[in-house]
Parts: sequence; structure tokens; C-alpha cells
Amino acid sequence: MKYSELAGMIESLERTTKRLEMTSILTNFLKKVRKDELSEVILLLTGRVFPEYSSEVIGIANKLLIKAISRASGMNAAEIIKSWKKTGDLGLTTKKALSKKKQSTLRHEELTTSKVINNLQTLSRFAGKGTIDKKLGLISELLMQASPEEAKYVIRTILGTLRVGVGSGTIRDALAQAFNCDKKLIEKAYNLLTDYSIVAVICAKQGNKGLKNVSLSYGSPVKVMLYQKEKTIKNGFDRVGRPCVIQFKYDGLRLQVHKKGSKVMLFTRRLDNVTNMFPEVVEAVKKGIKVDCITDCEGVGYNPKLKSYKPFQEISKRIKRKYRIKELMNETPVVLYVFDILKCIDENYFNKPYKERIKVLKKIIKQVPWKIELVDQIITGDEKEAENFYKKALSKDQEGVMMKNLEMPYKPGSRIGYGIKVKPLMESLDLTITGAEWGQGRRANWLSSFILACKSNGKLLGIGKMGTGLSDKQFVEITKKLKPLITSEKGKTVKVKPLIIVEVGYEEIQKSPTYSSGYALRFPRLIRFRQDKDEPDSKERVEGIYKSQGKIKG
Repeated sequence: MKYSELAGMIESLERTTKRLEMTSILTNFLKKVRKDELSEVILLLTGRVFPEYSSEVIGIANKLLIKAISRASGMNAAEIIKSWKKTGDLGLTTKKALSKKKQSTLRHEELTTSKVINNLQTLSRFAGKGTIDKKLGLISELLMQASPEEAKYVIRTILGTLRVGVGSGTIRDALAQAFNCDKKLIEKAYNLLTDYSIVAVICAKQGNKGLKNVSLSYGSPVKVMLYQKEKTIKNGFDRVGRPCVIQFKYDGLRLQVHKKGSKVMLFTRRLDNVTNMFPEVVEAVKKGIKVDCITDCEGVGYNPKLKSYKPFQEISKRIKRKYRIKELMNETPVVLYVFDILKCIDENYFNKPYKERIKVLKKIIKQVPWKIELVDQIITGDEKEAENFYKKALSKDQEGVMMKNLEMPYKPGSRIGYGIKVKPLMESLDLTITGAEWGQGRRANWLSSFILACKSNGKLLGIGKMGTGLSDKQFVEITKKLKPLITSEKGKTVKVKPLIIVEVGYEEIQKSPTYSSGYALRFPRLIRFRQDKDEPDSKERVEGIYKSQGKIKG
């Protein structure tokens, strides 16, 4: 397919925010795509060249992109950087640069989606001497062959900032309409395959019959089952029923473990392949599980000398890291707690009730203390017993408990009440914004990723970054408020006068050397703007809440 056709369709999508209109545009487009081109078209449409779960990344630095844009457009690097600062979007800057090119390059052939996919996939596979020049050559080749509009989307795809507002639901609905397929079957297939580029081909070639036959496969992670929050144990029982299984909610990393023969693969809840970052977990699985299976687990860091748990932040340092793995592993090894099973040998278990899945786990897991263990759990309908178990979880420095219905199946990707989580509510904090970063893609003209600070002895001390909990309207509002307060700008990062106070919610306060306060907020989110306050909370209040967390847990 001509890449210009895809670029034109994406441009049409960018002009609307109405989901029904987006679905219609995408449906009409998909009907015209050849079946053998569907996979690459869907990947590019979602701003990817590899599936979600792939460990391969394009991995191109902005500096190299600027050099490629300069080579293709004739504009010098300083001008490109200046333009980029104005637009906040390197893709748009590229379009402008190529549009101003004095002498047009003779385009021998039109750019195709296959050419874009092949060049960009190849970028991640170069290694060794001459890698930079090879990468520069492939990117420059695409930009020289592309029209200004096409080049804009090529650059955005490389940067991972395409984001045209087409969500999973829109793609699902468009596939259903384009190929006359059942939406529920499409969603189920996507949850099991986590790759719409594969689902689209099944829809086009096999229809509903093919979608019904989609199953779990080793090495291809599925969307994990997600859980809603409840405030109390009683509310939890009301939601999931009595009796139910109650388990520790560990302060760790959700891991989906695939074991096939001697091969073990580890995936996060975001489908990132982290196998190489946790070698001790791989070895524990080989020793503790002798059959092929797919299990849902939690990796928890611990102190090997004291046999005490460490917070999630300690093991998060290893995610996406290539070096010092063994050193970090020795400092904070990880124990794997197994709590669910999706497949065992050739049999799928996600449609079986949880009580059956628990029985299978007990048969196949050979527990090795502080290596691989079954989740700490009880089955009860008694509130007092449940409350005592909840207190036990907190006393062992865990987040709380999970409560799960014993009769329900595993439902990938859903928050539907098959299980809930209960953990202590943390007090909110009033903090000031001291800096931010210009957004990318759809948020290119907005400030985002706000740097938060508390106060101590007249000094502002960093305590984290906040990028969630804001609506588009609030992003526009806060950008308007912060722009006049900018005191300095370096690249896409700005510093601002600390005059905006926001109330922030979070999961937990953790000690951290990253920020000047010595603390970091886990998953901070905006609650509201505090126009009634002109000073942030003190570091002493932060410390007080941190200590109270410890009292709650122990």
C-alpha cells in the first residue's frame, strides 16, 4: 500500500475527536486494504513497528533524527532545533523543513507501508561498528523518499508519538464493521493475542469462526486481569461474595510467566519482556515448575540477609536495564509469588473457576522458600478472620489484600468485579509545581509531566513527577497558567515560578535518592487545583505520613 494513503487517513483522523466519526473513517479505509497488507497497516496506524509485547524497540536518539532531517531537508541542525522548540513536535518540524526545501529530490518511486516497516524494524537490529551511519542512512532514505506530510508521520512513528486518538475500542469497532465480525469475539481475541495486527488478519480471512478459535500461546503475553478498589473488607465481601479467597497484595512487580520446555519468558502487566532483567526468577521457575504453563505472579524484592521485604521501587530499577543486572540482583533478589494459572501443558484454564485454577497451582508448583512460592492466602467468609489476615499482610510491609470470587473465570484486561483489592487510604498532599516538560503528539502544545515539590526551611524540595489525572481541558488550563511563570527552558524541559499549588493523591510514599526531599510519591495523580493555598505542605508532613504508613503496616 502507498504510505501516502495511510498518512492521508491518519490526517483525517486527526481532524476529529468524535469516536463515531473516527470509527467510520477507519472502517472505510480498512475495507480497501489488501489482506496481505493488513498487519503492517494496523501496526503503523497504532504508531508501532513491533507488537506491544515485543522487546524490540526502534531506539533512535533525537540527535540522530535531527541529523537525518538536516540531511534530507538541507536545513541546518540549529534551525531544526529552534523550529522544534516552537512546534513542540519534531514530526511537524520535519514537515515544515521539507516543505521549505529549495531543490526537491527526485522521487523515483512512491513510499510504501512495507518500505517504512522494513526500514524502521531494521533500525533496531544494527549492532557494532558503523551502526550510527547505517541508521542515519535508513532514516534519511525514508525522509528523502517521503512527501513532507508522509515525513511528519515517519518521524512521529520513530519517536513513538503518533497518538492519533484511535484507541483499542475504536479499532475493535472498525474491524467489526469492516469485516462483519462480532465485537465481543474481537475483544476476546485481542486480550489473548495483545496484537491487533494479528487480530485484523483473522477478521479479514477467517471471520467469527477464526476469532472463536483464538487461544493462548506460549511466548505471546495476554492482557492481565485487573481489579477494582474497595475501602473495607466488608465492602469486598459484598462485591465478590462469601466465602472467597483472600491473598496478600504484594508491593512488587506483576509478572506473567511463560514456561515452555527449558525456555522461560517474563512479561510485565504492560507486556514488556523483562526476562533478561530477572535471571534469578528464570532459574526459580525452572526449578519450581516442571510442566509447561502460563502463570500470573508477583515478583517481590527482599533483603537476603534479614529475609525482609523491600518496596517495589528497589526492583523497578532493573526494568529496561541492560547493565549491572547481577549487582542489582545481589542487592535486591526477587522472590516469585504465584497466584493464578492461565494455561497448563496444552489445556487452557482461563475459562475455569478460580477454585479449580488454585488446585492446579498446588499440584504443579514445587515451592522453594524465597525463590518461588504460592501466594499467601486463606479462603473464608468470616470478617474477623479476613481482617486479621489483612493486618498480617500490612505487618509484613505489603500493600493490603486481594479478595477474589472462587467461581469466576480469568477475564483478561477487565475490571469487572471478579476480584477487588483493599489497602489503606493515604492522605493527599498539597504540592507546588516547579517545572514541567512540553508534551508530544496530541499534547505537543501543552505542558505535562509536572515536577512537584514540598517545602522545608524555606526551600522547595522535589518529591516526584505527575502526568496523570488531568483532562484535556485541565492541561490547557494549567499550560496557560504556567507559561507566564517560565523562568528557564532547556530542550523540552522548563522551570517555573512555584506559584501553582495542586492537591495530589498517590499510592504510597517511598524513600528515594532521586529527589531532593529524600522521598518519592508512587503513582501521583491530580485531585484538584488549590487556589486557596499559596504554600505547599512541608517535608515534615511528608515524613509524618511516611512514618504513619509504617505504623499501619507494622
